[in-house]
Amino acid sequence: MSIITSGLQEEVKETLRPPLGLHHFNFYTSDFEACRHFYEDIVGLPLIGFWIEPMPESFGNRAHVVGHAFFGAADGTMLAFIHYPDPDLQEKSVGTEQPGSVHIALAVDNEQYSGILKRANEGGYQVVDVDHGVGRSLYVRDPDGLLVEFNVPSPDAGPRDRGVNPHEALRSYLAGNRIPNTPQKHMH
Repeated sequence: MSIITSGLQEEVKETLRPPLGLHHFNFYTSDFEACRHFYEDIVGLPLIGFWIEPMPESFGNRAHVVGHAFFGAADGTMLAFIHYPDPDLQEKSVGTEQPGSVHIALAVDNEQYSGILKRANEGGYQVVDVDHGVGRSLYVRDPDGLLVEFNVPSPDAGPRDRGVNPHEALRSYLAGNRIPNTPQKHMH
């Protein structure tokens, strides 16, 4: 198997099995009810678990307790959110809003996409609807400012399906090439 090392040199290594999948993504929330409303009532991810759990000092702060909410996707992956009941620790531990391009992307079908778009608009959320030429995406910020993308991919348009060797494209980009190798985007 050819791979690219940190020096971008191809070498043959043993074939590694990729992880089974993504188990969960974990974020912070400042307001559990606003978080629950967005993910459960707007997006359609059910709240499947809620833990009140101790966090050890080894996590960078004094020992404390957190609320930990889990929302489940159809494939078994989860979005998780933590909240510190101690206001000082919450303020210290929770970061600021991420730059605009930092986001999570959830795969949806056309019916889900339309429903989320309708509920987000009715709920007063600002939405951006983009046709990437390789799928359609809806972008919405959650109540804590996390950008969430809802993507309806084209059946033949995944990152592996573009006929572009990813290692060659990476080398070309690092050498200064800035010519797009994806279809043009259209904002709605």
